[in-house]
Amino acid sequence: MDIRFIKPPSHLESSVKEFWIWEGVNVRDLPWVLPSYECEVVFHLGEPPLVETENREIIKLPKLHIVGPQTRRWRILSESDLNLFAIRFFVGGMYSLFSKRGDELQNKFISIGDESMLGGVSDFGFPAENRISEFLTRFLKEYPGQPSEIPTYVRFALLELTNPATPIEGLCQKLGISRKQLDRKFKEIVGMNPSEYRTVHRLLEMVRNPDHYRKNNPELRFTDLAHEFEYSDQSHFNHDFKRISGSIPNEWFAEYEKMSHFYNGDSSHTDRIET
Repeated sequence: MDIRFIKPPSHLESSVKEFWIWEGVNVRDLPWVLPSYECEVVFHLGEPPLVETENREIIKLPKLHIVGPQTRRWRILSESDLNLFAIRFFVGGMYSLFSKRGDELQNKFISIGDESMLGGVSDFGFPAENRISEFLTRFLKEYPGQPSEIPTYVRFALLELTNPATPIEGLCQKLGISRKQLDRKFKEIVGMNPSEYRTVHRLLEMVRNPDHYRKNNPELRFTDLAHEFEYSDQSHFNHDFKRISGSIPNEWFAEYEKMSHFYNGDSSHTDRIET
């Protein structure tokens, strides 16, 4: 199994987090995919798999599709190994590049065309990294849509809400806008409301840090982790973590090998808010 990450061209770095490649990936080695505000565009080289959502909905993925912002967890179902490459965007990246509204993409897997779009990129087996990078860069250049400016108050809110203790009503007062106004514009751009974004960001920050896994830090105490992420007590932390991830913290953070397959690339990137 081979999962690799490619840095996008410099002119795309404010909106595109990474290009990533899955070659011969056995889905049984992957975790459930957690809720996320990071949209993706995915190109399957083989038969696209099914996905199952946390409420047991089964969805057949298109061969080429957008993964919209997800407020639910989901997992991939496939008897065959997966071969694909994809674009992962920073929060708001698809809005700023193409005016793609997050609320219209939320919890969806939208087809973006047929396999003819791939042209000859995979005519001779799995393509080389430079061909993949060239293809994805060209795709982004040709994809329909016009740039949209993210309002300054939304950009400020995105940064402020990376702190799990930030009160949303207090943030609205600081911005001089109503809660309704912030919720509406935030959901339009991000695909989730400010409270959902704050919760999801806290979880992703937690699970994407290798130091939080038993293999890398056997002395880590979950009481310390709860305190670091502004939980009032251990019970609240355990309940919140299981509600979102489906697992208790002790089970999740014991599975570093499985998690690192999926999130390994994040250790080389700093989370960025599209400006």
